[in-house]
Amino acid sequence: MKHLLIATTLVLSALTGAQAQGTLRGAERGAEDGNRAAGPVGGIVGGAVGAATGTVGGVLGVDPDRREDRLDRQERREERRDRRERLER
Repeated sequence: MKHLLIATTLVLSALTGAQAQGTLRGAERGAEDGNRAAGPVGGIVGGAVGAATGTVGGVLGVDPDRREDRLDRQERREERRDRRERLER
């Protein structure tokens, strides 16, 4: 019984930490984007939607920053390939 309690506590604490981190980051980003697009009302709505999206993303382990890094690496590879092709001509 002790092992089950410890395992459950560990899983829930990991999910709660991911959820909180995603919620805060999502709310901040949503509020900024909404405020920029539609003023104060957009900021409120964007913050709420961003918090919900960030919570779901945090629980599922989705990290939008990793996607941006992947796209940056892809662009650098394409630039190097283009540079090599120009030099070979």
